[in-house]
Amino acid sequence: MSRSALKSWIGLLLSLLFLGLASRDVEWPSVVQSWKEASPGLLLLGTAFLVASWLVAAVRWRVLLFAVKSLRVRDTFAYIAIGYLANTVLPLRLGDLARAALIGRKKNIGISRSLGSIAIERLMDVLILVALTLVLMPVLKIPSPIQKGLAGMTAVALMALAGLLAVSLNKAHLPRLAAKLGRVMPRRWATRILMLLGNFSSGADVFHRARGGLAVSGLSAGVWFFAGVGTLLWLKAFHLAVPWHAGFFVLVVVNLGSAIPSSPGYIGVYHFLAMLALSLWVPDRNATLAYAIGTHALNMLANVGFGSWFLVREGLSLKGLKTEADETGMASSGGPSQNEKPVDLP
Repeated sequence: MSRSALKSWIGLLLSLLFLGLASRDVEWPSVVQSWKEASPGLLLLGTAFLVASWLVAAVRWRVLLFAVKSLRVRDTFAYIAIGYLANTVLPLRLGDLARAALIGRKKNIGISRSLGSIAIERLMDVLILVALTLVLMPVLKIPSPIQKGLAGMTAVALMALAGLLAVSLNKAHLPRLAAKLGRVMPRRWATRILMLLGNFSSGADVFHRARGGLAVSGLSAGVWFFAGVGTLLWLKAFHLAVPWHAGFFVLVVVNLGSAIPSSPGYIGVYHFLAMLALSLWVPDRNATLAYAIGTHALNMLANVGFGSWFLVREGLSLKGLKTEADETGMASSGGPSQNEKPVDLP
């Protein structure tokens, strides 16, 4: 069995496990009744805020790539939507690889540069989610193991961000380093390694100026603000008696837990974690499962709807999208790629 097939099976089994945990001791007639009583207007408004968070993310991605190439927000939004579609319907969560491949090829940016910008996105997202947790700590009793885990995640994210920034600020020295590496390994390998490192670190170029760093930080906070408000509106749509900060706490738990392998669409894991977060205020498992199933469905509809629209606009198919992502994964691991400018060795 191939490594990718093994990962897919592990994700499927974990999804089934978490689905079983989420649905135990549930009375399905009560779940259905909660759906019937949900407010369509608030559900729609919450979904609108979710899509608005994508738009803010599209602006952020444009800012991150501006040092490489000036792009339109509608293009970065389209590729983000296609990435969400890939995460929803394809195994192994290939969304980031797919959008990196598309924007790298179609906009002549290069795979490692586009992946570098997405790496900065992910690091900023982790830092914002941890910051949200710190803000919520005075009003929530967060267990000590979780606090330690968050501290570890913060340290790793900060070190990774600092490392990328250090390489980004010292690109002029990469040819000299490549020459030294060329003495202990084949020059072709040294060229490839330094080229990928230099291009990948270009995502941190925006932090060379305080203005750029503040813009990315503010937009990152904006992404999660809109998503948090959308989550709170969904909670209100299901008439759950929760405080205002519950929406942001559910958002933190669900997204930090996204590292858990699952089937396409984050099935099972999303439901279990949403219910777990809500159990702080809502003991009724029927009500929390109704929320989890309903909001997961809205997420999937938005992902598939917007993603499919832009996929067709780009003249692609799901099979082609998977091929793009697979080839990007190979290229980022050292395989052949397009649109990459090599580092010149002396």
